[in-house]
Formats: sequence, C-alpha cells, structure tokens
Amino acid sequence: NFYELGHIRQLDETLVFELKHFGDDLKGWEEKDEVQTFNLVKVDGNRLYFEGFTFEKESDDEINIYGLIHQGDKAEEVKFNYKKQ
Repeated sequence: NFYELGHIRQLDETLVFELKHFGDDLKGWEEKDEVQTFNLVKVDGNRLYFEGFTFEKESDDEINIYGLIHQGDKAEEVKFNYKKQ
C-alpha cells in the first residue's frame, strides 16, 4: 500500500504535473524536497498531455487520468476516474 499526492502547477510559461509518494508508514519515497515532475506535452480540446499522463475532462464534475505505469520492462496504461462529491 502507498499514498500518492499530486497537483498541476504553472512553472514559468508552462504547466507541470508533480507527484510525491508515501509508503503505508507515511515515509516519503522521494527525498524530502524532491517530487516527480512530468512536463506538459500538449493541450488538445478537453485533454492535457503530460509525459506519461493524460488528463481528460469529462464534465465540470468528472475527470479521467490515464497513467502509464511501469513494472519491470512492461508498461500498462491505467485509467483513474475522479468525480466531485
């Protein structure tokens, strides 16, 4: 089990998607002041494309995030659906 916190923020003249991971003991995987950073590749309609992630706006209350998850030498795209409550 692990926890993952992320956000999109403006950096200079572009956007970046940043993630930080924590184990089930709340100890960070990354160093204290480090995050994983994924640069914006392009914006197309209702989608934001970052390196390894795509954010898709379904409605004002729902988004999908598609992440390219690497395990060993294999990669699989996983869909995460989020709905505003």
